[in-house]
Amino acid sequence: VNSTGDTKKYPRSSELLVRHADHILRKGNKNSSLSEIEDQLRNFIDLFKYVEDKDLFQRFYSKKLANRLIHNTSVSIELEEVAISGLKDRCGYEYTSPLQRMLIDMKVSDDLTKEFDQHLEQKNEKFNVVFSVNILQSGAWPFSANAGVPEEQADKSTLDFNVPSDLAVCIDKFKTFYNKKYSGRRLRFVFPLSNGTVVLNHTPRQYTITMSVHQLAVLLLFNDKDSSTKAEITESLGLDKPELEKTLTTLVDSKLIKLESDNYTINTDYVNKKSKFKLPTSTVKDHAEKEVEQTHQSVEEDRRLYIQAAIVRTMKSRKQLGHNELIQQVINLSKDRFTPSVAMIKKCVEVLIDKQYLERHSNQKDVYQYLA
Repeated sequence: VNSTGDTKKYPRSSELLVRHADHILRKGNKNSSLSEIEDQLRNFIDLFKYVEDKDLFQRFYSKKLANRLIHNTSVSIELEEVAISGLKDRCGYEYTSPLQRMLIDMKVSDDLTKEFDQHLEQKNEKFNVVFSVNILQSGAWPFSANAGVPEEQADKSTLDFNVPSDLAVCIDKFKTFYNKKYSGRRLRFVFPLSNGTVVLNHTPRQYTITMSVHQLAVLLLFNDKDSSTKAEITESLGLDKPELEKTLTTLVDSKLIKLESDNYTINTDYVNKKSKFKLPTSTVKDHAEKEVEQTHQSVEEDRRLYIQAAIVRTMKSRKQLGHNELIQQVINLSKDRFTPSVAMIKKCVEVLIDKQYLERHSNQKDVYQYLA
């Protein structure tokens, strides 16, 4: 299970097992019977107990879970709870706490959306669109407010743009409702993770398409005119250049709009075999490998900090310890989360010596002493 196979850098068991779980818990699972899915989850948990890199598994699992919940592709919250309960039985409450917090957020969001709908009904107000919001705690989910945005663009307008008027009305009304209910909380809309569903009525056949908010915003511009230049679209939406380029490219590649010179026009002859589908975005495809690499790097950094903390706790308790015994103590403390390499432990010891937490015994170089 933990073999690195042909990979030279990282074992892939955690990543692959998370993908398997994602296939089980995602809508479209061919084994649609509840009992069959539960059997698959039991087999998944049995495999999980053999995974050594449980910290890496948790990081990958939290990201896949977040995607299923945000994009409403999970089979059911109940089955998500079954899977998390199995992980909890193996690794304890602390291990699954972040995952459970995400499920709680989704349940609270559902209740809040119903309450908001009742609020609008009492005021006899209606929107031109169906509007729902997921309220996510910033510390509970595996992304920040800059989610989906490369770090070099995090302060630019991919997070804030000129929202379509019908959607802007919904957002303003919801902000007023939310701020009145929860004073002191800061509400921020993360548009790179938001999506909408639009119905095409300008084509020979009617289509219902789910797409990103940025893609939707571009398409809605063609309600008022048949064509636009890139400069006009930029001025209308206020998106930064990389995000606009990406959005326009996906719409042109999908043939929903046509590009002639610098002029974009709506494709009135659009044809698709499916009448209801989701339009792909380049974000997931383009950044999938980079995200895996970043996840490994982030876990490696967390491991270094964990090992350093384990060394300090051990040395603070023992005051003086031989090299081999310290190595074994750290491995024993870490084995429920991951199996640290001896090389990594040695590097952490050197870091702590430089930070003056430890020192080598003056007469025995393979013995370490704790510095208060």
